[in-house]
Amino acid sequence: MRLLTNDLYEGAWLLSQGVELSDLWLDRSGKKIVVFEFMGEDVLDLQSRYKDGKAEVNVVKLKSSLREIKDRMFWLLKSKELQTQRLRQGGNYAGITESTFQ
Repeated sequence: MRLLTNDLYEGAWLLSQGVELSDLWLDRSGKKIVVFEFMGEDVLDLQSRYKDGKAEVNVVKLKSSLREIKDRMFWLLKSKELQTQRLRQGGNYAGITESTFQ
């Protein structure tokens, strides 16, 4: 099953439950809204538990998952920002990697 969300905390909770964060991208609205794509058999059941307020969590796992999803989100935002800057300057951005920002 596939689930899309732009809720950072829902995403962190899904990660803490072992659901795979398969992709993320910027929403096409032009705003800095990140869409997270999760894949897994139980992802829709887990989403229902989260939305119904029945989610339980190991706080240590949630903290780690929140850090991971935020790191990936900020890397995406920073890489898009760099791409835009380079395009405005007439350059290319083919060499951008995650290590560019570390």
